[in-house]
Amino acid sequence: MTEATMQREFFGYLTMVDDFDEQIERYWDKNEKRISSWYLDQKRPDDLIISASPNCIIEPIANRLGVRFMATDFDREYGVFLNKMKYPKEKARYIIDQGLPMIENFYSDSLADTPLALLAEKAHLVTNKASTVIDWPELDEKVLSKVKEKIDTGWNSYVKED
Repeated sequence: MTEATMQREFFGYLTMVDDFDEQIERYWDKNEKRISSWYLDQKRPDDLIISASPNCIIEPIANRLGVRFMATDFDREYGVFLNKMKYPKEKARYIIDQGLPMIENFYSDSLADTPLALLAEKAHLVTNKASTVIDWPELDEKVLSKVKEKIDTGWNSYVKED
């Protein structure tokens, strides 16, 4: 199964949820408390959440937190993604294209986000279920090898299916 097919099957169910907005609010009612206190203690209104998740899932929590967000555009009627924001390279390009200011502090739990980390004045890697924050690792041969393994360029989403 290609990634594109898997995405359509996984997210296609969203088209069948009549009270989707209410269900997402319930989800965040239950899970908002899982946002780490280290983040909440330093949260600022100019923070930007960048997520591969569909915008209809991220927007409610971003609004609750009073921060901006960028997520993958998702057509709930047809159950399809409308852009490639789920790929770190595309996220970095989006930030540059939007003319957004330099990222002061960047946090991610994935080395796949190295293209974004490189745009930041200071980058941090979040580990241990978001309980530990460390400096982004130096990009030596070993780390670069891990980064290359984790970065998905997105090309496999556009491979023609039989």
